[in-house]
Amino acid sequence: MKRVVGTVVGLGVVLLILFAPAAFWNIGGSDATYEETSISNYVADFTVDDNGDLDVVETLTVNFPSSGKHGIFRFFDRADGSAPHARRSPQDVTVSLDGSPVEFVMQTSDHGRYDVAKIGSASVYVDPGEHTYTIGYHINGVVEPGTTGEKSQFYWNLIPGGWQQTIDAATLTVHLPTEAVGTECAVGAGQAGGCTGTGDGTKTLVVKTGPLDAHTPVTIKTGLDMPTPPEGNTLPWTARFDRVLGTHLWLLLVVLGLAVLAWLWGNLLARRAYEQDPGFPILYAPPDGIGPAQAKYILTESIDKEAYVATLMYAAERGAIDLDRTEDAWTIKDKNGAQGWAGLDPVTSRVAHLLGGPGTSFTAGRKSVEAGKRLRDEIADFESGTKDWALTSGNLVGTGFGGFGGLLVLVCLAAPIAAVAWNPFSMSIVGLIPGAFAIGGASLMATGSGTKRSAAGRDLWSRVGGFKRILSTDSAEQRFDFSGREELYTAFIPWAVAFDCADEWAKKYRIETGSEPPVPHYFAYSYAGAGAADYVNSMVSDFNSTVDSAISSYNATQSSSSSGGGGFSGGGGGGGGGGGSW
Repeated sequence: MKRVVGTVVGLGVVLLILFAPAAFWNIGGSDATYEETSISNYVADFTVDDNGDLDVVETLTVNFPSSGKHGIFRFFDRADGSAPHARRSPQDVTVSLDGSPVEFVMQTSDHGRYDVAKIGSASVYVDPGEHTYTIGYHINGVVEPGTTGEKSQFYWNLIPGGWQQTIDAATLTVHLPTEAVGTECAVGAGQAGGCTGTGDGTKTLVVKTGPLDAHTPVTIKTGLDMPTPPEGNTLPWTARFDRVLGTHLWLLLVVLGLAVLAWLWGNLLARRAYEQDPGFPILYAPPDGIGPAQAKYILTESIDKEAYVATLMYAAERGAIDLDRTEDAWTIKDKNGAQGWAGLDPVTSRVAHLLGGPGTSFTAGRKSVEAGKRLRDEIADFESGTKDWALTSGNLVGTGFGGFGGLLVLVCLAAPIAAVAWNPFSMSIVGLIPGAFAIGGASLMATGSGTKRSAAGRDLWSRVGGFKRILSTDSAEQRFDFSGREELYTAFIPWAVAFDCADEWAKKYRIETGSEPPVPHYFAYSYAGAGAADYVNSMVSDFNSTVDSAISSYNATQSSSSSGGGGFSGGGGGGGGGGGSW
């Protein structure tokens, strides 16, 4: 159920991102672009045939007051506000200039919403003066169902509102397949009236206008007593969603199919990396042959500084080292050399790297740069050594992903945002393919997804989990008989620290014995007089704080050196970098 909810929520978030372009549809900037050319005469002839298709010839006399222009452009809006599912795409476009063929190219703009005829050549300038452009094109299925009682209607911008030039005069002729009924004419966006057309009740309408400002549409709406022909190019969704879903139904179906396959693939990879809990039977002692860090890693496939602290406590409990705390430092002392480390697991024995044999010690001060550097390296080596042990011992095996699976999921999670930004194929829904993979394979980002426990590892996992249960579970559910065995409480503290349940372990002791927990011998001097409820957490947090401070002191020297230092001491080589205001 949890996985299903996660999939639904993840899919909802991805779709919310991918549909963002629809929220900003039809939002543009200012249209106050200066245009020095003008149209002295705009003549257009529209022919609607019995099938509802439209053929148009526009003859534009354009005045070029100076040189420096290559030609004009004509763009067509595929969206139609009166027919939301229609796409008005021009076909069979032809262009001539002053009665002769002229170079032009068809392009798209605004992610496919507009078809643009770019007329002219980049290497040729139009001579100043008046020039006549003739543009012909065909659009399928423009007759719509009637809205005022007639069977059908023709509702069209005879002059679209996107012309940047002023127009001195216009003559617009419309040839219809049946007589026009109730013709209306309007000048200006959102306006009613402003012009009249002649020929209502006949098959030919003529609209003439005087001067028109830039961006001034001329629109007619007339009823037709005829059955509505099949629509032209239509889609199940409105133009608002074209940037999301594209303009080809078959391509959308391909994308959705690939998204399903991507989700299945991600889900398959995730299932290969998934491990079901083996069940944790109660265990009253830790498994033989491993230390707290190994137990934590087998249980969670993660390792941290708490595991390192727990390992120090374990080594101290076993008599290999002494721990001593002063006001602002911790000292770790080797008690018996190799003899003291004998019998300890190889991961715990790595702590000996800090020391040089019997009687040697290591002090970690809060402001010690050298100690911080050493601790940073030692903890990193300890963590990698723990991971290496899990693999070399055969308890964990690789799944074949390594860190690649999680990295791939991260990239795929970012892909929907990239799809919205770049809109590949003019359909942001393409981002659903990597997004679906990320949803299906989300668990590949989990710690340990690159490895899987072997049969021996699952058995050890089960026993470690059973031991953690006895340390962390309330006494009302799982009792632990401390009578005559108080030393077991202190012996198991390092394990409780590694499992992050030291408080629960102390509480269990209080409930079972009715007294405060005993203080481990290696805390005697460092925390004399400390309350039993605080000493374990104090030791862990204090040591971690000391380690963090020491490492931070070291990192600070590295940061200051690399950001502009010079000379030899502390590292100032290389080109470095610098800058200032300009």
